[in-house]
Amino acid sequence: MFWKLRMQPASALDDLLASDNCTLEEVLDEENVVDELRSNRALLDFLTRQDILPRIISLVVEEPPDDLEESIRYKRPHVACNLFSLEQGSSNALADSVVADESLLDRLWSFLESPSPLNPLLASFFSRVLLSILQRKAVVVIEYLSSRDKALDQLLEHIDTSAIMDFLLGMLTACDTVQLRRDLIQWFRDAQLIKLLIDLVHPSIDEDKQRNAARTLSELIRLCYDHLARSSDVVQSDQLLDILEHDDTIQQLLHNIFVESGTSSSIVRGVSVLQAMLTLQQGLTEQGMTDSPVVANEEAARQVVASLTPWLASFHRVLLEPPTSPAVVTTVGTISVPVGPARLGIVQLLLLCLQCNVADFVQEFIRLNVGATLLDMFLQYMWNNFLHTQVEQIVLFAFSAKPEEGATVDGCLPLSLLASYRLTEKLAAAGMENDKQQREPRGRRRGYMGHVVNMCNTILQTMENDEQIANIVNTMSKEEGSVWREWVEGGLAATNERNNSTLGGQQPIDDDVDEMSMETLSTSDNIHQAFMNYQSEQLSTEFADSFGFDEEELGFSEPPVTAPYDEAAALDFELVADLRSSDADLFKNCCESRIEQFGAIPESDENWKQREDEAASSQQQSVSDSDARVSENVDDPQNCPPGVSSDALDDAMLDAEDDMDEAIDNFQFLTSGLMKKSVDVSDIRADAEAAMKEFEEVTGIAST
Repeated sequence: MFWKLRMQPASALDDLLASDNCTLEEVLDEENVVDELRSNRALLDFLTRQDILPRIISLVVEEPPDDLEESIRYKRPHVACNLFSLEQGSSNALADSVVADESLLDRLWSFLESPSPLNPLLASFFSRVLLSILQRKAVVVIEYLSSRDKALDQLLEHIDTSAIMDFLLGMLTACDTVQLRRDLIQWFRDAQLIKLLIDLVHPSIDEDKQRNAARTLSELIRLCYDHLARSSDVVQSDQLLDILEHDDTIQQLLHNIFVESGTSSSIVRGVSVLQAMLTLQQGLTEQGMTDSPVVANEEAARQVVASLTPWLASFHRVLLEPPTSPAVVTTVGTISVPVGPARLGIVQLLLLCLQCNVADFVQEFIRLNVGATLLDMFLQYMWNNFLHTQVEQIVLFAFSAKPEEGATVDGCLPLSLLASYRLTEKLAAAGMENDKQQREPRGRRRGYMGHVVNMCNTILQTMENDEQIANIVNTMSKEEGSVWREWVEGGLAATNERNNSTLGGQQPIDDDVDEMSMETLSTSDNIHQAFMNYQSEQLSTEFADSFGFDEEELGFSEPPVTAPYDEAAALDFELVADLRSSDADLFKNCCESRIEQFGAIPESDENWKQREDEAASSQQQSVSDSDARVSENVDDPQNCPPGVSSDALDDAMLDAEDDMDEAIDNFQFLTSGLMKKSVDVSDIRADAEAAMKEFEEVTGIAST
């Protein structure tokens, strides 16, 4: 048989390759050519021919003819790219063939010599093919790139194309050995990659290049920290990261973004790189790495903040005089001077810097009165919650640390905010103005009020634990203090009471009666509502079958089963049989009402009446038969026990009936889910047993 000989049926591609006039275009047009490459040796031999492989490279890097239909124009370049992208097997042979002939690498690299902008689709094909070859033959490719003059310059010339940026970052991730990574970083250092990237974050550079250059710098920082986190050895630093976080690098970046007063784009991109440095450092610290890298990481963060400190005045100037931007039309009106991404990015950066606790930076922050500027922006842009969140975090951080003994207003941030900026007075005034506005017709709550309430509550909590803070607030001028006290005792207290109160005035209750807190059943209305909830449950077949007692569990020889009713048995209240209360009447009315289960088909009054008549007739017949049997036994003197009269027998039957009725009543109340009395199943069974035993002793007739 053919499968014993490991033979496979011939495919159309085999027939095509066997022909003398087979062309590359015909092969690439075959539907399964990529899958066939995994196991088809004839196809691999064809593709690696010296006259075929250069044409495959050309398909990847050259624009296809314009006369082709748009639907198939890039089909062959796409298939050619996929031939190199297979995970294993034949793609290695293709990569071997390419690196063995340097002219093929030159042909592939020539794509970067095309004028800008590059075709983004062909750029993605180029990036995928070269990265696939790099992953398999990294040493050869890195040696080839490092030997080319201006190779990085050519890459950065087209960094506005995202695929080229991806290739640049992919080179670092493709180096899976320590030595290979060192060789690549050494090439980056020799070619001054970091400097070239920072030069692109400049107001004079195209915005697309600025954006991708900043993204590349941020991703390089992230990759370096990822490498530190994954390293099995205790690594104190990373060569590339040392360059990125060096003071000279940061100074060059800051100079570029603030030159000629800067532009919104350059400020946003430069700030994003600085944020990446501080955010990733703090994130790495929180991951719980070994002690040495964490210490080095915290020190690096302080160095970055120290490098930023001389430029804090420039950041502050941007907050006061933002770059020109068009007005923004919103649902609450037109904002002529919006916050803008540049100022918002600076506020986020200032928060990260403050969290590093660098004394010189905090002192400069206080000296320039940056906090006052931020809080003025907070109150001015009452609908910008992105800004509100960052400013609130700065205030909360300032009050999170207890001031040192003898701290002065000029040297302590929270004291400065309270004394110089009059923080409490301005927050209180904002809260009172909001309350006044809300009382007006169609009044709206201002967007910052949630943040104002949080900051005020934080100040109050700090006053309870810190005398210096409390003294400054309590010794404010009469006018300032009156505004704060009026707000705290009035609007703030009302807001806190409303926020802390239970919704609806009570704790939420579950519709499931078994899980409901029985404290809510203290009134007639609650009892009625609970009973209606219970009756209106849509009971499934499984629930109905499993509800109550199993017949075997009711055997009198078995121990009492109380587990299913532990919750009901734990309730403690009295049930007076003769008490006629409104609760009893209410319960009786609910029981007698015709309540249908959800999903039940409604029945007509005629059907309901017919069922009642049938049930009554059946019950009457059953009672008549039972009375006849008892009367027959009792009236017949031969059936009476010796010395027992008919009257005594009647009294015994009545007593037994009362005991049985009480047992049945307790059982019905227990299973209804509305018990108010602590009743155990064993009590019910004891009443029933006592009734039957008394009947048997008096009459000598076995009970059934």
